[in-house]
Amino acid sequence: MSEPPSLPIQGTVLTSSSGIEYIKALQRFSDLAILEPKYIFLPSAISDIPIILSYATSQSPPIEVVVKSGGTRSSPWASSKGGLVIDMARLHNVVVSQDKQSVKVQGGALWGDVYEEAMEFGVHVVGAHFWFISVAGFLLSGGYSRLGGDHGLGLDNILAATVVLADGRVVKTSATEEPDLFWAIRGGGNQFGIVVEFVLKAFPAMPSITAGSMVYHETEIKNLINIIQNWKKTHTVDERMALGFSRIAPHFKPTVMLMTYVSGDTARAEKVFHPFRDTVKPIIDRSASLPNLFAVSHVADANFESVPNRANLQGAIVSDIWTDTVLEVWDRWCKFTENDDCHQTSILWEIDRPEKICVAGKADTAFHARDPHYTVLIYGFNHLPTTDDSIQAFISSTVNYIRKEDALKTGKYLGIPLSYARGDEAPEDIFGTNLPRLRKLKAKYDPTNVWSKGFVIKPDF
Repeated sequence: MSEPPSLPIQGTVLTSSSGIEYIKALQRFSDLAILEPKYIFLPSAISDIPIILSYATSQSPPIEVVVKSGGTRSSPWASSKGGLVIDMARLHNVVVSQDKQSVKVQGGALWGDVYEEAMEFGVHVVGAHFWFISVAGFLLSGGYSRLGGDHGLGLDNILAATVVLADGRVVKTSATEEPDLFWAIRGGGNQFGIVVEFVLKAFPAMPSITAGSMVYHETEIKNLINIIQNWKKTHTVDERMALGFSRIAPHFKPTVMLMTYVSGDTARAEKVFHPFRDTVKPIIDRSASLPNLFAVSHVADANFESVPNRANLQGAIVSDIWTDTVLEVWDRWCKFTENDDCHQTSILWEIDRPEKICVAGKADTAFHARDPHYTVLIYGFNHLPTTDDSIQAFISSTVNYIRKEDALKTGKYLGIPLSYARGDEAPEDIFGTNLPRLRKLKAKYDPTNVWSKGFVIKPDF
């Protein structure tokens, strides 16, 4: 290994000779996403990043540049084999404005950083379900949130941003300043620069949130779906749930789960979800009143600590929670997860009010999936490398089945949000009619394709 370059930066650089620090910096949420770069740079100031980019692009040939914010994707979009990783972990400051109308967030922050600071000022923001998700990755690819029914997607709540472009320029962007760039980063992913700061809308914090989980015997699946179909006709933006398929240790029998979230105290939550306790009886029933989104973002910590390190995630969006589709997916999942190393693969159907998704039009941002929809997530977890291919085949075939069934029922294909893409999909499916404009803007902001990892957009000159 050659010596790391000596650059005039405030941060540090790691190589394989850096020992345990390098090994720690390689870690990702999924072992499937780990690659070994030649250099890992940890900038301590925004001014470090143009210097690092200049070094990488001046080499012959140029060194591949990858940006890591949270590293939670199962695809190795935040890793590089033999290239250069810019690890944003040290740039994680969060500042709530004096008027409490906005929050400035650096590009290396996790949602736990944001929620923790926001709760001190009595505000909340539209962010990810879990504290360990990166702000940048979440916002640039869409941003489905527990607050989405009330405030829309995360990217719709970006007021402004600061971006380091491929040529090293640091530019501010908003609806009135570099508007093309502002349009592109909201749904175009990491293809236009490194977002080093976001300015996000802030909202008054809700007084409390009641989070619950109810687990049912597998024989109750049809009854539960019938209750859900009636419940979702009248539920408000203050209530949401996820229908889950999961095998629970130690016996790993198929079970149906409901994860519930209500803005309000436990008494209100019990009233809202009474049909799910009265008509059918859960075998496990837990709920707790939590004071803020920071606490809510940690409710699944124990679950994530117990899952294998080989993780694979894909998803789909659907126009409705179709009963026959859910039951078919249930049957497929039950059969597939009989394999011991596939036991911890799970599926979530997330149910929230979808109307705010379409407040913005398809062309208002780069995110084009603006028809009202629900989301379906498949989490594949396994221990053995020999199971990787079968897990991926199951996830891909199931996701494709869900997408095709929805299109057949509605006569309309909703596309694939970048949040749920693997990288091998057709770009038209990800960006829809926004793709031609994105290709023109790629040529404008990254003509030499410095940002060559992730879902790559080909420039159109």
